[in-house]
Amino acid sequence: MRDTRAFNAGTDMTIAAVYLQAKKGKPIVSGHPWVFPKAIASHKGALKTGELVSVHSNGGELIGWGVYNEHSLYRVRVLAYADEKFSEPTLEEVVTDRIQNAIKLRQSIGLPNLETTAYRLFNSEGDGLSGVTIDVFGEVAVVSSSAYWAEENRKLIESTLNALQSPTEIIWLSQSKTLQQDGWNNSSNSVSTTIAQINETGIIYQIDFSQTQKTGLYCDQRENHQRIAALAKNKRVLDLYCFTGGFALHAAKAGATEVLGIDSSAAAVKQATQNAELNSLNNVKFVEADARESLALAADYDIVILDPPKLVPSRKHLDRAVQHYRFLHKEIFNHLKPGSLLLTCNCSSALALDHFLHIIGESAKSSHRHIRILGTYGAAADHPMLPAFPEGNYLQAVLIIIDH
Repeated sequence: MRDTRAFNAGTDMTIAAVYLQAKKGKPIVSGHPWVFPKAIASHKGALKTGELVSVHSNGGELIGWGVYNEHSLYRVRVLAYADEKFSEPTLEEVVTDRIQNAIKLRQSIGLPNLETTAYRLFNSEGDGLSGVTIDVFGEVAVVSSSAYWAEENRKLIESTLNALQSPTEIIWLSQSKTLQQDGWNNSSNSVSTTIAQINETGIIYQIDFSQTQKTGLYCDQRENHQRIAALAKNKRVLDLYCFTGGFALHAAKAGATEVLGIDSSAAAVKQATQNAELNSLNNVKFVEADARESLALAADYDIVILDPPKLVPSRKHLDRAVQHYRFLHKEIFNHLKPGSLLLTCNCSSALALDHFLHIIGESAKSSHRHIRILGTYGAAADHPMLPAFPEGNYLQAVLIIIDH
């Protein structure tokens, strides 16, 4: 059998080995990056949280290497596979390879470019480092960390990013709630006073990194923004849960006669208004209000965007979120006029697309409305996914027309 030794960055100790249950190993062999506790049959060597282990089938065949975490539901996060070029890899080698590949992927799809200087450089599991997300905004890179191993190796990740991407500033955002679940309780975020202006397919956004939500901008909706822009000319557009103006600004620039954006965050509404001014757009207005209490406004608009924040953090929240989605859709279907368009979004992989579509259909029927689905869409191309990892398919955008 192949020699399966591998070493941790900065050490000279042979790493431990994990062996999977015969019936539990198939997803990992197929490329799923999470090894759950019950999938582990046995191990050899001393398992240490945050360090590399080799991962093997029940019969001993090497599958790959990952980071072990005794505290986490994701007992091993697989970062490299035996059928790749690695041989006895260090964590530094894996991190360097993954970020290099991510940069090449974005270059292959034309990012960045003159019209778009904000994009996702690294998409966690989709790019091969579970728990690490990196968004780039001009010369600023924002790292979102949600894994114990990433926090423990922050200096390695930052130094590798500096060497390969050369940002003028790296902002580190530790996702404290997720990290606590992963056993890490020493989060320390970067403090930044930077205010940057970036472009997204021709729209200028100003981002204040001292008070960002997520990493500062939702790059995943970029292509969906363009879909709405392509439909917006001479239309009245309502953007519910508008944040800093994503859909609203693109619709306004594309020639909508009137655009209204609504969000409950005063800071988001202020920034959206400033973004409209930066783009010299006079046909868009932003209002601070509860989107749930503004659904009746849909009756006055030709295109409505319904893009609420994440309602399903995990499967245990699913029932409550389903009820919320039913309320939102039933209410908005009560008010939308025949011929109008609705783009409705869900940003949690815990609610599968077929379930989301079922909720939409049930809500339309209970409101005595006939609808047709014109398209279902996901995140932009700079958010790659793994075929064996459906959890990475977190964003669903459904375009609907109201028949009558």
